[in-house]
Amino acid sequence: MTTPASVRGPRPPATDWTPRATLVLHTQDEGIEVLRPEHLAERLPHVRERLRRSAGDDRSVCLVPDPRQPFAHYLTELLAALAMPHPVALLHAGSHASPLAELAGHGIRACTLRTAAGHEPLPAAPAPLPDQALLLRTGGSSGRSRFAVNTSMRRALVRDRRLSLARAVGLRDGARVLLAGPVGHAAHLSMLLDTVNHEAEVHLYESPDPARVLPDIRRHGIQWLTATPLHLRIMMRQMRDARGTAELEKLVHMSAACGEPVKRFWHSVLGPENVYEVFGSSEGIGTTIARGDGWERRPGTVGRGFYTSVAVLDPAGRPVPAGEPGDVYFAYGAPARPLHVGHGDHVRWTGNGLVGIGDRGFLDDDGFLHLETRPQLRITVGGTTVVATDVEDALLAFPWVHDAAAAGIANQVTGQRVIGFVVLDAHAPATWAAELAAELRQNLPAAAVPRHVFAVDSVPRAPSGKVDRAAIAALADAHSRKETE
Repeated sequence: MTTPASVRGPRPPATDWTPRATLVLHTQDEGIEVLRPEHLAERLPHVRERLRRSAGDDRSVCLVPDPRQPFAHYLTELLAALAMPHPVALLHAGSHASPLAELAGHGIRACTLRTAAGHEPLPAAPAPLPDQALLLRTGGSSGRSRFAVNTSMRRALVRDRRLSLARAVGLRDGARVLLAGPVGHAAHLSMLLDTVNHEAEVHLYESPDPARVLPDIRRHGIQWLTATPLHLRIMMRQMRDARGTAELEKLVHMSAACGEPVKRFWHSVLGPENVYEVFGSSEGIGTTIARGDGWERRPGTVGRGFYTSVAVLDPAGRPVPAGEPGDVYFAYGAPARPLHVGHGDHVRWTGNGLVGIGDRGFLDDDGFLHLETRPQLRITVGGTTVVATDVEDALLAFPWVHDAAAAGIANQVTGQRVIGFVVLDAHAPATWAAELAAELRQNLPAAAVPRHVFAVDSVPRAPSGKVDRAAIAALADAHSRKETE
């Protein structure tokens, strides 16, 4: 699907924009606060005026909503800032002692609502940011944390809602919606900006807890859900009580690859035509959608482009035949520019408006995209490629394994060996290690069976819910060194 100029072209900032949805905020202390459209219509203009005074007359100053304030205040400030012409940067609470200094280190002049633009450290070499830039943390799971510079997400505020991504994946007016992930993460923020323009009841978490999602679906009669594979896996376990999912009609999963057993479970619960997978990036270069019944006909696909086209090219920039792997590109429809701040920018541009950020895959005969496993998930054992998520799915199949992660460690004979980490619940048997080993040897290829599985208190995860691969690799390395000492 090619993007019409009316959708992708530049738009003025939506300075008089107000949401149409009612926002139901689930706070960290498990309280609930409701922000109705009429309340936001009163508050947003005042917050925008205060932000203008903090930023001064310079529209290049980046606005930073403060995630350390109460959730309702933070969300109001975020919505106000996104409707202004300034760049906006989203930071996680506690992510840095001095976020303005951090941004200044990248050449970005910034301010918060309580810090005037002239009071923060000034960058030595100011970095130009494009109009309506949104800076989003990315790369946390790979250990290369940086900011993606997204210029497409904020267009949702002024886009005809009939063309929205949320509408394309089954949202209807009047629905009760739950966005299960963190507001500051690209996938969930993009859905928030789509859903708030619909006459819906949108539930949001201040501190997302995957264990709360299914109980809240039942308690509040949620009909439309966006979640990550982590949420889906935990909900699948919780559904052993056979109570089902109450009024849930549509499910959208995003943010990470979803294991086939989990995906097929949710297809069986809701019907594959009611389950959608969305693939995109924090950089906002393109999105694909795969509906479950389409996935059943083409297992493994992430779908076709949503208001964009997808190409797979060889290293020389030539299209490869259907079924052959290559580098994935999206039709971006904008001039080449840096898409990252910090840790370099490894974006590939072609001369005809295509852009890629390093993903590989292939297109089938009908133009559906299939992705290759990303390098940080691959473990090479004696020439055999093991995918970390396959091992994790096998570990999580045990009812007393609450969470799991896998990584590779160096081995002189095979190059690498697999090592696993599990979080055990109170029902784990005393012989858990032996039971794990025996079952895994039956269900996994020999190369994928972990050499050791260690019990840990928690699996490090990024705010999005993805396993923090850099932290797991460091943990695996530490255990490997202990073995050789």
